[in-house]
Amino acid sequence: MRTLGKNRKEMTFYVFYMLLIGVSAIGQQPNDAKTLWTLAWSPDGKYIGSGGNQDELILFDANTFELVKTYPVKDALLSRIKWHPSKNILAIITQGKTIKARILNLDKDEWIDLEGLESSSRGLDWNFNGALLAVSELEHAVSVFTLHGKRVSRFMADPKSVTGIDWHPTKNIMTTVGSQIGIYDHLGHPIHTFRPRNKEVLLLCVEWHDSGDFFVVGDYGDLENADDKLLQFWHPEGVKINEISGSIAEYRNIRWSTDGERWASASDALRIWSKEGKLLAETKSSDDYLWGVDWSPDGDYIVTSSSNGKLVIWDKNANFIRQIGKK
Repeated sequence: MRTLGKNRKEMTFYVFYMLLIGVSAIGQQPNDAKTLWTLAWSPDGKYIGSGGNQDELILFDANTFELVKTYPVKDALLSRIKWHPSKNILAIITQGKTIKARILNLDKDEWIDLEGLESSSRGLDWNFNGALLAVSELEHAVSVFTLHGKRVSRFMADPKSVTGIDWHPTKNIMTTVGSQIGIYDHLGHPIHTFRPRNKEVLLLCVEWHDSGDFFVVGDYGDLENADDKLLQFWHPEGVKINEISGSIAEYRNIRWSTDGERWASASDALRIWSKEGKLLAETKSSDDYLWGVDWSPDGDYIVTSSSNGKLVIWDKNANFIRQIGKK
């Protein structure tokens, strides 16, 4: 890898990125101690997994909402988790020296290390059939692994940092986001790269629609003023289809419902959108930011995680159902 910060502008981007994801040169920020950055509802509907700055991966029963088990993730910020599409397997990615990205086989209750991985960051996703796992490294690289942790490829995917990854729903191509949008095949061959704005911006999340015809990205806003936080719809050829503004906080996570008719965004509020981007429902959070978001497999419920460490279940119209958590 090249040395960080070859010029002042690049170093500014890197420092800003590290502060944004919740770590600094001296460790985690004290006011982020409760933050749950990520969560995921298992495809079979049995479990809800979550984690953040608590040094552990937490699993809940998605029917009773009781705690099932915790797994230590010592001295590492757990930034994203993703369930395998068909197996009782969970992938995690962290920012930390003790644990990087790993695969957890819940049936065998064992961890699988990823071959040759030296660092990890925030981007993580399984491909459509679960044969491949893509993870982002601390700077601008993406590595692709098999289900058993063998490295398939490693490539430079962004000039500065990769903060989000999402595979196409039927093809072995992925979209990466960070300082730009990139589309690559599983070996890292570039298909298309482009910038979403004229201003320098930090993108935080990306999700393909189930049709594979377009994807949505969410961002922090421009780096100079941290304003104009946007959700954007993009055709894979780099044509912008739609754009949505209005959030106070950055868009850290977005997720499509399984039928592809609705999607949810997490920021200063939980917002539910139509496929075309029409706002259908929202719930304001006056003293808390919502970071993680996911749908139940049947599309009837949504779960969010927050900066105050809350896991909340909502119905599909953003009505509060209940809060869950460790007792």
